[in-house]
Amino acid sequence: MDPPASAPDLQLLGQAFAASVSSIAISNARQPDLPIIYVNPAFEQLSGYPAAEVIGRNCRFLQAGDRDQDARREIHAALTQGQSTTTVLRNYRKDGTLFYNELTLSPIRDAAGTITHFVGFQTDVTVRERTSNLMTRLQGMTQDLAAVVTQAEVFSLILRDALEALGGISGAVLLAQDDRLHVAARRGHDEASVWQDSTLGDSRPGTDALRSNTPLFFNASGDMVRAYPELERHTGGVAAVASAVLPMVEAGQPLGVIVLDFREPHHFTADEERFLLTLAGQCALALDRARLAGNLGQQVEDRTTELEAFVRFTELADGETDVLALAARAEEVLSLLFPDCTNGYYTLEDGAWKLKVYSSDLESNPALLALLKAGLPLNTPMFIQPMQTGEPAFVDAWDPAREQIAMTEVYQRVATYPLHVDGTVRAIFALGLKNTPRWTPHHKAVFRSVGRSLKLALERTETARQLAAQNAELQARTRALEGFAELTRDLGMNSDPDLLIRRALNLVLSLLPPGYAAFWQVIGEQWHVTAQVGEVGKPELQDAMTAGLPVGLTPSLDWSYQTREPLFQDHYDPARDIDPALVSHLLTVATLPVIVNGSVLGVFNVPLFGQRQWSAADRAVLISTAQSLGLALERAGQARQLVAQRDQLQASNEELEAFTYSVSHDLRTPVRHILSFGGLLRRSLPGPLGEKSERYFKIIETAAAHLNELIDGILDLSRTSRQPLEVSRMDLGRLVDAVRKELSVAAPDRQITWQVAELPTVVGDANLLRRVMMTLLSNAVKYTRSCERAVIEIWAEDQPQAWTIWVRDNGVGFDPQYQGKLFSMFQRLHRQEEFEGAAVGLANVRRIVTRHGGTVLAEGRPGLGATFGFTLPKGAEDWAESSHAGH
Repeated sequence: MDPPASAPDLQLLGQAFAASVSSIAISNARQPDLPIIYVNPAFEQLSGYPAAEVIGRNCRFLQAGDRDQDARREIHAALTQGQSTTTVLRNYRKDGTLFYNELTLSPIRDAAGTITHFVGFQTDVTVRERTSNLMTRLQGMTQDLAAVVTQAEVFSLILRDALEALGGISGAVLLAQDDRLHVAARRGHDEASVWQDSTLGDSRPGTDALRSNTPLFFNASGDMVRAYPELERHTGGVAAVASAVLPMVEAGQPLGVIVLDFREPHHFTADEERFLLTLAGQCALALDRARLAGNLGQQVEDRTTELEAFVRFTELADGETDVLALAARAEEVLSLLFPDCTNGYYTLEDGAWKLKVYSSDLESNPALLALLKAGLPLNTPMFIQPMQTGEPAFVDAWDPAREQIAMTEVYQRVATYPLHVDGTVRAIFALGLKNTPRWTPHHKAVFRSVGRSLKLALERTETARQLAAQNAELQARTRALEGFAELTRDLGMNSDPDLLIRRALNLVLSLLPPGYAAFWQVIGEQWHVTAQVGEVGKPELQDAMTAGLPVGLTPSLDWSYQTREPLFQDHYDPARDIDPALVSHLLTVATLPVIVNGSVLGVFNVPLFGQRQWSAADRAVLISTAQSLGLALERAGQARQLVAQRDQLQASNEELEAFTYSVSHDLRTPVRHILSFGGLLRRSLPGPLGEKSERYFKIIETAAAHLNELIDGILDLSRTSRQPLEVSRMDLGRLVDAVRKELSVAAPDRQITWQVAELPTVVGDANLLRRVMMTLLSNAVKYTRSCERAVIEIWAEDQPQAWTIWVRDNGVGFDPQYQGKLFSMFQRLHRQEEFEGAAVGLANVRRIVTRHGGTVLAEGRPGLGATFGFTLPKGAEDWAESSHAGH
């Protein structure tokens, strides 16, 4: 007997998504509360819950107690209306950690249009959401810092917002003054903290971070103590579980450190580290502004214009993410601060530093402007020092020959500021002064402040670019998943190959820029289009495709067909496959083999009219679509074969059952005649009969009775097969108890020890399952009659999708080499003289269990007893179709 089929929906989605990196869950819409019936391995990895703890539950358990979410209301509306939706939920893993789940939910309908299931695709967007939250908070803090004027306000703002952003419990700011590092502000700390005043020469986390201008991150309990074994003893405090120590350095001068402490282990992500470093830079800048503001009382009149211009630029810098626009603003501000200056913003392109933004005075020297726009070599001296040190460089006595830049004799001093992101210099801002012989500390400070603002803007620009790219990628994946979910539903509901191919072509074309999609197959010695979606752009190309292309002379199609690998061409060569004049408008092409039953059935071809670089998401969608199409075509072929085989088998079974019933029924009459006329013959003979005659009559009567018993067994088996199932939920423990009591009454003299474990409530036909248990328990009683003390055990095992029921005895057992015969009609492993019976009971058990979608099991050894068992699916929906097949 073949193993039972799993639920068709689970088989389909299991084949389609088992290898998917995307988390997938399926809920049954036909059951109350939409229980989950399937999750793939990616879901288990994402949530931390094994499938056994998820199946049967509503997916709302992932929100734990966090139920007040707009996304939940969106999902409820979509479920009520039977529509697809995509939203972001706050979910919680098994270990309690929060993650943001971007859920794409779609209904699955049967052929009648009734919603039977819902499929959900989950993507962990925690990094995106947290990064977005951090950037939003950073922008708000930057704007708030621009408005504060005292150190106390800076400290309060930094500690409050940083702790809230990362979930810290306490923090401190320590400032460098003379040769000491002293506590300037605390939040959440008590006096027993390890963050105490110290000298800059001490070896402590704060002083070390400040001396090296390197942040220190202690992620787990004991990390800080292992790095600084004497810290707690020297300070009298207790180190936090996790800490971040952030140096603040202004113009190469150490200002102090910001400390954040955490109650739990905290792994600082790259985004969090970037947030904290930017925050420390902003704090240093704010402290610089606060110090500058504290000294402005003595310089108000002579620097009013300068400060107003600088404040305007700072305000722009706080929220600006376009670094080129900010560079133009910097040019305006510096032109006000230094009336005789020339400034410019250089970026590295094609191995040279090229001028992108510049002050208007350069337009009066077009030759120099052209030279700077064309690009300066990487070894130009004024760029080498900031590239090597990462710090601004100031030249007091400018020499054009030494600096290797012609036509710059008018300048007396020049400064350059490197703008780097993640340790890589991306741009350099340069300032040249014409009538000032040397750099004053004030002018250096102003230039550094402008440079820092440009650097922060560049960091924000890069972060915004990365976020935009991530969002675009996630949106593309979301669209792809939505389309893929719809395609999966269609592939499961249709078996028409042409319809399946056209549906797949439509899907990929809907997710990509303008172009067309075609399915090519080899017919004879030519490639022919057997399915196409979209116009090809030129009538002549369509005519050529209709006529067919030669096999072996069309590399784009031949390569995928021969190698069985996809081919992605970001820049399509028009001369590769056909007359270039016909395909000059095709700029990007993808070809993928569609493999069915181990052979390439055809090639999936997607040419685009515009230039596009195939992204990882594009490739994943196209490859998944081609693979799913191949699987769907395989299933469609298999489905057609299975339907034909099932219909043929069902007809044969019905004919066989009808024949069996008829023959068995017709045999009753001759058997009755044998018994009746045998009795008449016996009574007609003069008595008393001899011993031999009595033995002959006894043989006739015994044989007829056994034959009658066999006929009853055949009729019973036939009725079991033809009887409709009456499904209900039943307490298996009560059923077993009733059967056990009935058997005890029938064998009152037997010493039987019954060991019955707690049994579950199951779903099935109560009368038929009672016959199963009666057969198994009565066999256990019968085959232990030779035991002085019989022991019969009954228990159940909980499997993910089924219950396994076991009955074990300590009777005569059986030879395991004949195990295959146990559940067949009229197969006996013991002599009739030893153990009576028609040898049809176990065959009937197998037929009943099969109709319930289960399997039968048996183990045994001669003289060591036997164990019989059977499985029952946990839900009626899991075996309804199997029972139909068994019927």
